[in-house]
Amino acid sequence: MKIYRTLIVLIALFISFILIFTSFASRASMQGAPGVAAREDAYRANNLGVALLEQFKYQEAADAFRRALKVDPQLAIARINLAIALYNLPDMVGALREAKATADSMPKAPQPHYMLGKIAKDQNRLDEAAIAFQRVLALDPRDTGGNILLGQVYVQQRKYPEAIALFRTAYDAEPYNGTALYSLGTALLRSGDREEGQRLIQRFKELRESGAATSIGNNYLEQGRYAEGITSTGAEPELVDKQTPDVTFADATVRMM
Repeated sequence: MKIYRTLIVLIALFISFILIFTSFASRASMQGAPGVAAREDAYRANNLGVALLEQFKYQEAADAFRRALKVDPQLAIARINLAIALYNLPDMVGALREAKATADSMPKAPQPHYMLGKIAKDQNRLDEAAIAFQRVLALDPRDTGGNILLGQVYVQQRKYPEAIALFRTAYDAEPYNGTALYSLGTALLRSGDREEGQRLIQRFKELRESGAATSIGNNYLEQGRYAEGITSTGAEPELVDKQTPDVTFADATVRMM
């Protein structure tokens, strides 16, 4: 009997320990991560920042993204958006820092690699730019901006066959993109293919005169889709309250009888 009672006591103590440990772990988790309301505030600040980006108010946008990160430091979209805002200020040191941090936390997202490539390209670090854009294309092989920018890097490195292949991909994906068409024609001319090069340059002139041409340029909203701010849809898993609502159901037919 004594052994039986001792065993029961030990089991009870073990269960009590598990319950206490679970309670402490739950409290620590709640204290360490922002609640749903705080996350909503962070996403709201992030979306405000994206709206400010579209008004070309880069400093105000950067401030909004910093507010979002202060509420939720793990909000990765706010950090890459901060990199985009700082790039357009321009604050290249800050943009590089935030883009690197986001690339570490979101390795499968093309945006941080795209921004790292743009920064490296602007700073004439061509090998690093090429690696970054290659990572973008590994994630999205037909992205127009990634193909054009990597192609431009290869042109600077005199790798014309590689550049031509990338420009063709960009042009196939977006036939109305003037940058893709002009870059392809120019690369063909430089590689010695004058006939096709001149034909494409003439087509570029016609497209430009029609007013229908788009471009990859230096201004925000012209830099490629992976250099545009990311908004919250409100459907993110961390914003969904999984708790059962405190509601009761009543039989409405009772009142009718």
